[in-house]
Amino acid sequence: MRKYAYEIVYEAMEHEGHSDEIFHQIIKEHALPARDKSFLKRLAYGTIERAVESDWRLSVVSDVAVRAMEPAVRTILRMALYEIYYMEQIPEAVSCNEAVELTRGKGAGRYASFVNGVLRNVIRRKDALVPKKNWMRYSMPKDLWEYLEGQYGKKTTKKIADHFLDPNGSTTIHIDTNKISVEEYRTRLREQQVAFEDGVYMEDALRLTGNYEVEQLPGFQDGLFFVQDESSMLPVRCSGIRPGDVVVDTCSAPGGKSMHALMALHGQGQLYARDVGTNKLLRMQENFRRMQYDNVVVSEWDGMKADASMEGKADVVLADVPCSGIGIIRRKPEIKYHALKRGAELIGVQRSIAENAAKMLKPGGVLIYSTCTIHKMENEENVLWLEENCGMQRESLDPYLPEILHNKMTEQGMLQMIPGLQNSDGFFVARLRKTV
Repeated sequence: MRKYAYEIVYEAMEHEGHSDEIFHQIIKEHALPARDKSFLKRLAYGTIERAVESDWRLSVVSDVAVRAMEPAVRTILRMALYEIYYMEQIPEAVSCNEAVELTRGKGAGRYASFVNGVLRNVIRRKDALVPKKNWMRYSMPKDLWEYLEGQYGKKTTKKIADHFLDPNGSTTIHIDTNKISVEEYRTRLREQQVAFEDGVYMEDALRLTGNYEVEQLPGFQDGLFFVQDESSMLPVRCSGIRPGDVVVDTCSAPGGKSMHALMALHGQGQLYARDVGTNKLLRMQENFRRMQYDNVVVSEWDGMKADASMEGKADVVLADVPCSGIGIIRRKPEIKYHALKRGAELIGVQRSIAENAAKMLKPGGVLIYSTCTIHKMENEENVLWLEENCGMQRESLDPYLPEILHNKMTEQGMLQMIPGLQNSDGFFVARLRKTV
């Protein structure tokens, strides 16, 4: 399993790859039993998650700076440190020996004695290697920690960081109540001895509290549910989509919000699901087929380009724009290493997509702008830009949200879900109506 974990960590940390995509590709190509998949995911994701902390420890015990190490050696040392500190069921000597063997297996045998020496040094000094600064202890890049403290304060930043490191995150499924009631589906889960809890914010959501293969749950092939975090249910919930509406989901992949919109349409009206990339489109089409939705048109379209053929035709446009992803670091830990830089680079992209989305609306139509980040430049500041430049006006979210989420911000048309404060991923949603 360590060789597969190495692939995930190396690609994510050295080439800015996506850990979840690599993980799912590996388990798709290799028939791994559940125990091996669990070990692989924990080691790979945990290593990525704890890299800042591990690098500090390496800087103390190694004469070679971490940034100067060969990438393969750096990757293997990070993996071994995660095992030594966080996988107590593995003897330290085994972690050390496996790291040395992996070094040889990756064509870096000349560094085997170096890896062995560094890890023996770590093991000898294990209890003394305790970082003092919060950003190191929580294994978060210093610039991101300082940004969050500046925006949300020290106490909230610690709560956010605790959420990012929480290993007990649940999987949330969204029940299609057009096909089965939530109570009926609860009964099916109980019959299969699947542990779950009710959703915190959404009445048609259930949170699985164990480690289950989603494809093996009752009703998966019949399209009774799809996986979707409760925070990701907010855009359609706030859109007010009604049967007969024309809806465009302009950044649709992998299709969760589109499927939620189709549920709201009740088989009437039309949904246009759009994104770029053949694989994304194929995945969406596969999801729509499984869920048995047919009033949807899937097409490849770059949201940064205006579409004259759709101008003024949509009742609702969903614009879940590409973002820094700070709100979902717990699920995709590599995000934190480039989040602020990526967020700043995406502002122009986000505004272009949202501006073109607004052009597709009928007069009086509704734009739902959303991201999975807690970065204010990508959220509140972009909404203000839309109001000033695109003939849009915010509307209160309170009529669409459960009372537990009501606050001054939602009254003004925006909602920021903060991981660690709310029981969900970090997420932002705003509702705007076209006034011209």
